[in-house]
Amino acid sequence: MTHETQDLRNISVTRGIGFTVALFVRDRLALPVADDVPDLVPRVTVEALPRDEAAALADEWHGWWEKLAEAPTGRVVRPASGRLAMVVDAVVDEARAWEEDMVRPSFFLSEADLPPGYVPDPIGDPDVPVVYDVELVPVGGAWHRDLGPHRLLVSVGTWEDPAAMDALLRPRIERLQSRVLQIPHMAPQTWHTVVDGQVFTVKDRPHEPGSYDFHWENGPIEGYGFSIGTSTREPLSEDALRREIRGFVEGYES
Repeated sequence: MTHETQDLRNISVTRGIGFTVALFVRDRLALPVADDVPDLVPRVTVEALPRDEAAALADEWHGWWEKLAEAPTGRVVRPASGRLAMVVDAVVDEARAWEEDMVRPSFFLSEADLPPGYVPDPIGDPDVPVVYDVELVPVGGAWHRDLGPHRLLVSVGTWEDPAAMDALLRPRIERLQSRVLQIPHMAPQTWHTVVDGQVFTVKDRPHEPGSYDFHWENGPIEGYGFSIGTSTREPLSEDALRREIRGFVEGYES
């Protein structure tokens, strides 16, 4: 099948490391949480806690999972509570190493990078770019969860199924593009900022107040970066943007 080139560079595919760490804690301690999310595969060694202790940690775990969904992609967020934070600190290195062996996505894709048959027809209108983040978690079977209009969590098995990913991505990208077309065109603002010697290009999204795209200009991977969107849809201050950048760099280097 032949068709005109489709630009997919704004679809970012990364490891959902923060979610994998959370699921590693869930499975390791057999916490009674997120039973709608499959177990990690291969299964991790279980060291179950007493029932009352597991129930107490489960309440804290739910709040932690919600914070992960609000954080930028690729970020491990430490739990706020002392008990759960201690548990996470004890296993986070093991969880990271385990996850690196299980998930090996490409970070940014163009159609030329996709395997034959992956997306047989262009998705949406190539002249209406959108930013979309896909995060992979090594849970069993076919599974996905929308984390927002621009963010999707999927199992590795789903990611490796071209037809399944086409069915997931196509309506979501087209829905975003239809929203963009309904809004009067405004050029995004772009500027450069330096945080602790690291140079980032920042671009806002005029049709999505409070959303920004960051590209790490002098980072280890050319063009590597992240996107954020505030739940309040209010613009962030310069100090807040710098905090997000600093947290991203620290998360990458840890």
